[in-house]
Amino acid sequence: MEKGFLYDYLGGIEYPDAGSIYFGRIPLIPMGRWLMGVAVILFITGIYLSRRRQIFVFEMVRLGGKKSWWNMEFRDLFPAAAAGCLCYACCMKGLDFFGKYTGIQGKEEILMMLLWLVHMLTLASIFCLLDLAGFRHVTPAVLFMTEVSTYTVGFYWWDISKYMFGNWGMYLQSDRVEEVYGFSPAAVILLEGLMIAAAWKMGALLLERKDGFP
Repeated sequence: MEKGFLYDYLGGIEYPDAGSIYFGRIPLIPMGRWLMGVAVILFITGIYLSRRRQIFVFEMVRLGGKKSWWNMEFRDLFPAAAAGCLCYACCMKGLDFFGKYTGIQGKEEILMMLLWLVHMLTLASIFCLLDLAGFRHVTPAVLFMTEVSTYTVGFYWWDISKYMFGNWGMYLQSDRVEEVYGFSPAAVILLEGLMIAAAWKMGALLLERKDGFP
């Protein structure tokens, strides 16, 4: 693990070249490292949503309406998810410090962490929307399978890998590392920002059409 834990767990999965042991087959170990971070953030998001659901009635009375409640729940989700992301990243950085790994530094490290953070917040916002829609029991599995399936499609068809959602949080899948097939970090951050805004808007519309508990 020459480049360190932060690089291996937040950087994503490299394009395997002809000399790689993963050439032509799914890199299961790097994928497991990536999905561990996804699992941590989805777990934190699930706990947050479960606790907010328990006090839904009291918040509705205090806020005076579903729309105000949804705005507060969606807004407050991000500090909780971001705190989880920060703790996870700090753990990886701490392991790098004690293991004396240098990895990438400076602007590249910041970009790597930013791509990962925005992607995790996008997953958390989709989780929040699906929880509102009544799919809370299957949402983690759906998001997990979305990550895996879209990455797998991009792995076997490199020409479309830049358009696959499961690749978007991976610095190693960006054009800063893979010039030919990599995605544009600026475009991906903008697209995921729009997805977050769309999740908020769809949640507000869904609440207007629902009766009773969300």
